[in-house]
Amino acid sequence: MSEPAAMSAPSTTDPAITAAERAGFDLNLIDCNLALSPEQRLLRHDAALELAQELRKAGEARYAQPAPAPAKAR
Repeated sequence: MSEPAAMSAPSTTDPAITAAERAGFDLNLIDCNLALSPEQRLLRHDAALELAQELRKAGEARYAQPAPAPAKAR
């Protein structure tokens, strides 16, 4: 997948944009993602979701607690 060309920084005269920047939003990342087609965005989403699921499985396998032994009847 080719990356979109870097886009110019958005104008900060809009108070909403200024507030978003102060809140930590990466507006360049948003612009780059919006430059992609919907299909490209879905493909990226699917790849990110697959990665997240694999990381979850790996974490569960790594940190799984052994099942406690059943209590013996007296």
